Amino acid sequence: MKLRSRPSLKVGLLLAFCAIAGTAQTPATLPTDRLNEPWWAKRHAAVLEKVQSEKDTELILLGDSITQNYEKADPPDEDFQPTWRHFYSSRKALNLGFSGDTTAHVLWRLEHGEVDGLRPRAVVLLIGTNNTARGQSAEETSRGIESVVAKLREKLPQSAILLLGLLPSEVSPEKSGVDAEVNRRLARRYESEEMVAYLDISPAFFQDNRLNTAIFYDPRLKTPRKPLHPDTTGQRLMAEAIEPTLTRLMEDGPRQYLAGLSAVNTALIPVPRLERDSYDWDQRHRDVLAAKSQIEPEIVLVGDSITHFWGGLPKANHVNGPNAWAAAFGGTPVLNLGFGWDRTQNVLWRLQHGEFDGLHPKTVILNIGTNNLTGTVNARANTPEEVVQGILAIHEKVRASSPGSRLVVMGIFPRGFSPSARLRAPIARVNQLLAAALAGKPDTTFLDIGARFLQPDGTLPKRLMNDGTHPTEEGYAIWVQALAEAGVIRPR
Repeated sequence: MKLRSRPSLKVGLLLAFCAIAGTAQTPATLPTDRLNEPWWAKRHAAVLEKVQSEKDTELILLGDSITQNYEKADPPDEDFQPTWRHFYSSRKALNLGFSGDTTAHVLWRLEHGEVDGLRPRAVVLLIGTNNTARGQSAEETSRGIESVVAKLREKLPQSAILLLGLLPSEVSPEKSGVDAEVNRRLARRYESEEMVAYLDISPAFFQDNRLNTAIFYDPRLKTPRKPLHPDTTGQRLMAEAIEPTLTRLMEDGPRQYLAGLSAVNTALIPVPRLERDSYDWDQRHRDVLAAKSQIEPEIVLVGDSITHFWGGLPKANHVNGPNAWAAAFGGTPVLNLGFGWDRTQNVLWRLQHGEFDGLHPKTVILNIGTNNLTGTVNARANTPEEVVQGILAIHEKVRASSPGSRLVVMGIFPRGFSPSARLRAPIARVNQLLAAALAGKPDTTFLDIGARFLQPDGTLPKRLMNDGTHPTEEGYAIWVQALAEAGVIRPR
């Protein structure tokens, strides 16, 4: 393959052709090489050799310097090889990161053999930060990323794609604003596309609502720069943040027991379905998006199975409290955003993917967090402190989308028939922390009604929750009464 070319002439001819054809191409979508840079040309040639010799590649990581950095082993700040070996080597992974690349460069590489003949289970794609650093708009950058995804679907139709949102940085306020808009666009674009999972792991890099600059190596370089590249700790954190989703896409076992993924608060990382339940999670997400066009809800309920199987639209495959639902809401237009087995991270993904977009209800009732306290092979159990952070993140997103809504945040309902049941103590701690965190927040009511379900000795009657977790008709009636007393509803 001939590697040397004349990029300026090629791009000029392409732009001229596009102008004549009337298409809407931009520099972000025009395949462009960097063969005039010797290291880049040499790396591309080496990749082509690897592609020929590593036909059994199961995973591709594709992107720019943040991805290429996995090849570095320079402690303490740039020692990324241990993370690569731990999470990716056993997956027969191929690193296709090129420092400084934009979407245009990735498109050229894909068109010139870098994935030809491979059949990986999955591709992790992280690209676009150099587009916005060079002044490209959110629309241009998003279209460039979409073009890369389309090219991957063409070249690797059998491979799942894990598309990562742009990571946060402190390069400039302008870049951060454009990056955030790119991520919003990508979330909407890939809310339900087959074989493509979008994941924004930005929350992993924040601490106390501020970017944790200590986990970026740029400020510690000999010539300090603004935070952009995760350091040894940040790169490990990134791998942990994507591991549950990557495991699901690759249909393999996690490369670390999920209970050990402690560097990142998993309650804050938006992810799609984690657990299988008695319904189709993806179809319910589509049903929610369709239901939004049918009604203008006065009330929106957000939660897990306790909310899901109460009633309303979209219809559930079974309903546990139809009479209580009718008494609470009657003819009031209500949208039910409850999903069985959801954790806070699932709700954050759903909010990110359009379920609350454009809604301005009078009241939002949030009841989430109980599933975060239980661990499975798909997700570790969260601490009470982590759960509260997840709930507060949901509160903030809903408030930002609909500042005029009253938010009613429910305390987690009791679980287990005995007062000494395993989850009673962490639930109490969550509710204690949540009450303190929400105190004084405008138009927000914290409603902890757990004691109403319990006998004086702390036992939970089966007539109220026959499985120790989900309310019966009589149990839902207690919730209705509490909402009425708080002035949220007027029972029929």
